[in-house]
Amino acid sequence: MAEADKGSVGISKDVVTAIAGIAASEIEGIANLQAGDSSFRRGEGMKRFVDTTVDGDVVTVTIRITVLYGNPIHKVAKQVQTRIKAEIERMTGLRVGSVNVDVQRLVESDQEPEEVEEE
Repeated sequence: MAEADKGSVGISKDVVTAIAGIAASEIEGIANLQAGDSSFRRGEGMKRFVDTTVDGDVVTVTIRITVLYGNPIHKVAKQVQTRIKAEIERMTGLRVGSVNVDVQRLVESDQEPEEVEEE
């Protein structure tokens, strides 16, 4: 039986966005994005901080994060890039073309972050 006869599989952009957000939430050094959050924002609210585009089988991700003071920003950002790329490729079979990390704020661990306004 030919591959085309087996049907097709589509992966929603929202699924790719969720994978990216959850992968980033597992990186140490990323602050809560809103006061009262227990971890990096997940679910529907996460879409405000993670943008994805899927062009064919290539994914581009842009994520906005807040880093906890004392953590090397370049190291946290690199870990975010590596983790997001690995998880999206592992879970979807899509190829990640780029992961852009926009560090918007640096906060002390005991400081409650304010909600970040989108530009």
